Amino acid sequence: MFTTEAILLKKIPIRDGEELHELFTRDFWKIRAWTKKRKQIASADHGSIIHCVISTKGSKNTVEQSSIKHMIRTEGLDYLSLLCPLLCVQSISLFCPAGNPHTQIYSDYTALLPFFSDSEWSERAKELFVMKLLKSHGIGWNRNETDESMIFRKIYKNIDSYAIGAFVKLKELDTAILSEIRSINQICMSQYV
Repeated sequence: MFTTEAILLKKIPIRDGEELHELFTRDFWKIRAWTKKRKQIASADHGSIIHCVISTKGSKNTVEQSSIKHMIRTEGLDYLSLLCPLLCVQSISLFCPAGNPHTQIYSDYTALLPFFSDSEWSERAKELFVMKLLKSHGIGWNRNETDESMIFRKIYKNIDSYAIGAFVKLKELDTAILSEIRSINQICMSQYV
């Protein structure tokens, strides 16, 4: 039995009130855990942060207790801004070694949750998070730095050295730079998502 915090990536209904939860944990990377109807996290939407106690019997993980640490409600939220980082986290977890703790991804995600739900900052937060994820996991493209703006190069160079929240409110991050970041993210993500 172990305790951890996790991002709720998916809830898959199975049978007789059971669900299979796909969790991106702070300590154990991505895991799947069963829940029984009486122990389901009913009010948590995808993207919410939960605190859970998980038991392991053989190769089956079961959520014994859970509570919501940070709730994401999709009504009134730009859900696409949240869905893109979640898809990216899921994709990254597919081709990176399982079982390795990747606390930086978890920390970045939790730090950006307030930005994801704010329409003014959600698009910036989403694109910067995806860019950092792709860069830190070696998913790149053949760069032609002469076509890149100076601001983009600075952000790209420093994105994995600083908290993303520091970049979200940059005055220099205008629509042209954001468009440049978005197009690079789409090129990189198209290979994996």
